[in-house]
Amino acid sequence: MELINNTPYPVLMFKTGLGDDKFAMSVAVRITYDIEENGNAVISQNQEWKLSREPWQSEYGPIESDDVFRRGGVDILVFGSAKSPNRDIPVHSMDVVVNYNNRIINKIIVFGDRVWKKSLLGMEISTPKPFTEMPVTLANAYGGQADWDGIKIPFGNNPEGKGYHYAKEDYVGKALPNVEDPNRLIRKYTDQPDPVGVACLPQLCEMHMRNNVLFNKEGQMEKLDPKFFNTAFPSMIVDTIKDGDSIVVTGMSVKPFLVKVPAQKIFMKTSLGQKEMMKEMYIEQIGLIIDKKQVFITYRCPINYTLIPLEIRKCEITI
Repeated sequence: MELINNTPYPVLMFKTGLGDDKFAMSVAVRITYDIEENGNAVISQNQEWKLSREPWQSEYGPIESDDVFRRGGVDILVFGSAKSPNRDIPVHSMDVVVNYNNRIINKIIVFGDRVWKKSLLGMEISTPKPFTEMPVTLANAYGGQADWDGIKIPFGNNPEGKGYHYAKEDYVGKALPNVEDPNRLIRKYTDQPDPVGVACLPQLCEMHMRNNVLFNKEGQMEKLDPKFFNTAFPSMIVDTIKDGDSIVVTGMSVKPFLVKVPAQKIFMKTSLGQKEMMKEMYIEQIGLIIDKKQVFITYRCPINYTLIPLEIRKCEITI
């Protein structure tokens, strides 16, 4: 399949065999927008947010691969730091809230640095240190690597985080996560909550597997929901996003960060020999980059087709 990109935006084709002469193919297009004060999105001159076949490390943390056929919903991703409402006045803790179409879809609490310390009752959490800015990344969420007899054992859902240890004595003086679920705060050193956040969740973590993959008693996979391939935290996956929808993030900028989804039409024209199909691409991901006042939107269109030898096959992306 030849891919012809008639747009100035990054594109990526995914293709895989389904057995015999059946194939599945999809194309993703990513557009970076600048966000005006009123929330309107204007196409940026700098299309810096790439599409990648491999996971990669951004300045905001890990970004998952875009090399998928399709996802089971629309990812809402938010990149940046929690920021004190008054940048000159530090806070000990604060909320970050993501609102989609006037509905809260995620709320986290962000603490200043804390450690476990011994007390008369056993172990207690130190008072959070004041901060004016705290990155909301997986590195500041629950997780990490416990030391067991000189061997590092990673916490499966977030090996890059902090707060995960084995023995009680290992916790003394060690950091707690800065980012927590307000409905499941860490109270005891033995608590092991799921990590929380607003950006990407690693593709292979158990949280993706939990609700989207089902195995039978023989260990054979019976169900694979397309949401397994989403990269947002579960609460930040919505069914669809349409032109004019709004996303508001509070707690990561001085004023609430508002994005109005732009009306952008992108089409995929597929030619299979004499047969032609024209489809409009749909929104699959929205990534808000708060401090740069930017948003990237990923559009995708998947198809299945039958391979006919010597047939000319091409796919054109147009606006």
